[in-house]
Amino acid sequence: MAEKSGSDQSNAELRRRISASRAEVARNVGGLQYELNFPLKIKKSFQRNTVFWVGSALALGLLVALLRARTQKVYLGGIGKKVGGNKSLLEGGLILSAIKLAGPLLQPVVMGYFAKKMAKRGAPPPRN
Repeated sequence: MAEKSGSDQSNAELRRRISASRAEVARNVGGLQYELNFPLKIKKSFQRNTVFWVGSALALGLLVALLRARTQKVYLGGIGKKVGGNKSLLEGGLILSAIKLAGPLLQPVVMGYFAKKMAKRGAPPPRN
């Protein structure tokens, strides 16, 4: 037979306590959702401290602009010609062009090689 529970509380009292604990959990979850809503927090922060945000963005933009504005030093030879200027630039351009042209052609070969290596190890082949 079913045993009697040891509690002296009536069903109405238990239901009231369950309802109160559900309401408390709902309030806590609502508060947690508010605390984790970072886009809303940033939006409200921007509305409250607009001058700070605009000033920070301006300072960051100015810093980036100043860092990029550094000029390259060019050394001139005795007669006024650049020393070693265009040769390295031309070589770099040729290497990048060769890589750009050979990349799509070599991609299936490289992917096949790695697929075989993975198959030997027993791992499933990567998806495309």
